[in-house]
Amino acid sequence: MAETQFFRSYLYAPASKPELVEKAFNSQADCIVIDLEDAVHHDKKDEARKFVVDFLSRPAPKPFLVRINDLNGPWGVADLESISSPNLFGIRIPKVSSVETVKKASKILDSKKSNAQIHLLIESALGVVKAFELSSCDPKVAGISLGEADLRSDLRATNDEALAFSRLSILVASRAAGLKQPSQSVYANTKDLKGLEESTIHAKATGFFGRSVIHPSHIEIVNTIYTPTKDEADKAKEFLDLYDKMQASGNSVMALPNGEMIDPANIHYAKFQLNLYNSLNK
Repeated sequence: MAETQFFRSYLYAPASKPELVEKAFNSQADCIVIDLEDAVHHDKKDEARKFVVDFLSRPAPKPFLVRINDLNGPWGVADLESISSPNLFGIRIPKVSSVETVKKASKILDSKKSNAQIHLLIESALGVVKAFELSSCDPKVAGISLGEADLRSDLRATNDEALAFSRLSILVASRAAGLKQPSQSVYANTKDLKGLEESTIHAKATGFFGRSVIHPSHIEIVNTIYTPTKDEADKAKEFLDLYDKMQASGNSVMALPNGEMIDPANIHYAKFQLNLYNSLNK
């Protein structure tokens, strides 16, 4: 399994517009996704790919992924063969629904001696059904997430509730495969900030961590929601301190005066919260 980092926000930037890529790296997004796929017109695919190759020739100021084109389409293989290099942190592969596609990507990375992580975008009903198989088929796979626009189209879904099963399927498959929590798909309405906030809070409560965004105005909201507060960090530390004392006295479960339980199950989450808070406040 690939080593993973937790990013609160992933900002897409089209590789065909270098000025927007530069702006993206100057934003507060934790990770940038340089896009060779949907955001790039087919007439500009070669030009965009050359930009990414040049970009990879120098160190980047923050982590980034490159979303390549469909590996079973006309541009995907050329994308991956061209960009695979020591400076490539990771790739985001769209429209994944077969193990063969993941293995093809892994083989190309090996041939180029690249240690890049593989992140899978599940965008079809078939991909959802095979999510665990895809998540666990290769050690380079570091994460999976949904591409909800294409998935809606494949399902003929017209409301958000129709995606609930798919979201939970991806979440369960990711965790069962030993991967980090999946990140949430983009919120398509760039002006509906209230809707973005409500949707992101719900996804966090469901078990997702982090979100892809297509507009800089979404970054602060997403980052804030996925950043533990000082009160949450203090509570997590209190839980951990009490748990250590419990263990030392031969107990493994304890009820607090407010009724909350301290046990091994919620200690895992307390550790995650505290580590995340500390890493963001170095």
